[in-house]
Amino acid sequence: MTNVYCNPPFRITRTSHVCVTTGDLETSSAFYQDIAGLKISYQDDDAVYLRGVEEVCHHSLVLRKSDQPASCDAIGFRVLHDSDLDAAERYFKDLGENVEWISRPGQGRTLAVNHSSNVRFELVAEMEMRPRGLDEYQSPRGGRALRLDHVQVVVPDVGPVGDKFIDMGFRASEAIVEPDSQKRIGLFLHRKNNPHDLVLAMGAGPRLHHFAYVVSDLQMLFRACDIAGTMGVGNEVERGPGRHGPGNGTFVYFRDPSGHRLELILPPMQYMDMEEQTRIWSAGEKHMIVPWGAPAPQRWREEATHFTDVPLSDGALARWTSR
Repeated sequence: MTNVYCNPPFRITRTSHVCVTTGDLETSSAFYQDIAGLKISYQDDDAVYLRGVEEVCHHSLVLRKSDQPASCDAIGFRVLHDSDLDAAERYFKDLGENVEWISRPGQGRTLAVNHSSNVRFELVAEMEMRPRGLDEYQSPRGGRALRLDHVQVVVPDVGPVGDKFIDMGFRASEAIVEPDSQKRIGLFLHRKNNPHDLVLAMGAGPRLHHFAYVVSDLQMLFRACDIAGTMGVGNEVERGPGRHGPGNGTFVYFRDPSGHRLELILPPMQYMDMEEQTRIWSAGEKHMIVPWGAPAPQRWREEATHFTDVPLSDGALARWTSR
């Protein structure tokens, strides 16, 4: 894995953005501004583009208006250089994957990959720049989310799908396995120096389970929850606070007005040394996977966002379970 991570076929650097749909742009946009604290970079009648207060790139979240059930158009990854987009095009075409060049406001050349796993993602090397909002101390909003950290996708076969992303240059920081078979039912993949850019969880899919933004401290985490309460949507604080064993992250999960799941987390620990091996967690040790915090509600385990126009596979709806 280390050799591929250090010498990938094209150089992904991090999770870049998420594109989801909503039937009510105004209400959804208000949720992400007032509760998460994101900033609008651009909006028109069809979409709103938002970013965290630490981010200088044009957007990390796209809300697209649609009269269809809410879905995820794509997750996005950043690549190091424009030439990596051409290398990615060659790589995927050699594998027989379907790719196309698309345009999106604020982004440079963008390669959309209709991957055989049915996980829809796009690659971008450049975005328009916007000023950071870190020094706007007089008007903080919501949890003042700093930056997009990772996405989690539910797929029926974590092992084979994970191997495809490892071949692209992702590195497995941690894995959750069944106690007896050692089958991978959760996989934490990264390109930047923390445990996760892309997390895969086993279940019927592909579906977007959640996307996560980093907040600075516990005060911001609780501030987001308090504001959700004062806005009358406190019941959409779906899970948390709690701590994950994998990644050692402190979390709270929210559901937005369209049902998409947002996670706010404290700054993750770092993964920097190539000799560090993948940490294996047994699914049988539930007290270690979530050492404290209330158990996940059933809707957290079963509900997730479908990818746009992608059929759902067979398999258990609940995450972390085998077929």
